[in-house]
Amino acid sequence: MAEDRRRPLRADELARIANAIDPRARAAYCAPILGGLDAATYALDLEVAGERRELVVRIHTLENERDGDAARRYWKAISGIPESARLPVPRPVHLDAEGGLVGLPCLVMTRLPGAPLARPTNVERWIDELAGALAAIHSVNATALPVDYLRAAEPAAVVEARLERSTPKTHEALWREVADALRVAAPGVRSNGTVLTHHDFWFGNTLWTGDRLTGIVDWDDARIDDPAFDVAYARGDVHFTFGGDAAARLRNRYEARRGELRDMPFWDLVGILPAFRWLSDWVSGYHEVDRRDLTDELAQERLESFVRSALAALSRDTGGGSTSSAAAPRAE
Repeated sequence: MAEDRRRPLRADELARIANAIDPRARAAYCAPILGGLDAATYALDLEVAGERRELVVRIHTLENERDGDAARRYWKAISGIPESARLPVPRPVHLDAEGGLVGLPCLVMTRLPGAPLARPTNVERWIDELAGALAAIHSVNATALPVDYLRAAEPAAVVEARLERSTPKTHEALWREVADALRVAAPGVRSNGTVLTHHDFWFGNTLWTGDRLTGIVDWDDARIDDPAFDVAYARGDVHFTFGGDAAARLRNRYEARRGELRDMPFWDLVGILPAFRWLSDWVSGYHEVDRRDLTDELAQERLESFVRSALAALSRDTGGGSTSSAAAPRAE
């Protein structure tokens, strides 16, 4: 899989991309960017009239994304975020949803500084930076987004859609338990408001310069939704990465900025659902961004501990109120 996404771009492909952006441009540098599973991404430097432009080319290689819809969705997501939001997001440069430049749908965007930080020297600061980035995303006024910006469905519909896409390849009995619990809980879930959400917020989609977060990438799933979804998804990621009480610490840092989130056990389970189907692929993604210590066996253990903790919290939360669903500390 990785090899398919890492082939060098040919000279004629680079020439077409450069010419589409500016007829005066020539490609000075191009190299694959590691990480991610759903697209091939490349760092591309163009020389344009004596000036260098640092860009990213994103090519949609998956079979189900070759109709151009995914490329259009990504373009629309980043185009719709206003410059006034002051978020460190890539800005759109060129869209080729029809695949005329490289034979597959692609888009070109600005390149942000930094790289994923997989092994922070200060884990507390790392968690705080992630929480701050989420709070900044969720602070964008949803009314400032285009009226046709993608919106999430109601919780019950979200549950059914994610269950359909997450048929399990691991922990099948536990998945059925989660499915039953989510279907029962969904009608009583209370809103935390509707905000801009990233919808794929894990550390591999963040860029860092030193110990400062300087970029947030992979916006193709962005939508207006409950902020608890993003926090839950990020909590799953930090639990896979560090275990222990890292997920609880992330939530605490976020809520210190934006206030308490309600019904987090429900959202924790919604956010973790894809892992039941794609966990081995997620492990490959962690390995690409220098977390080879997350073995398949350890990932399986951490998936189960996170899910069982959330299920227990959801069970305690019989009235649908807010309850901490911190992953249970475990010996590392």
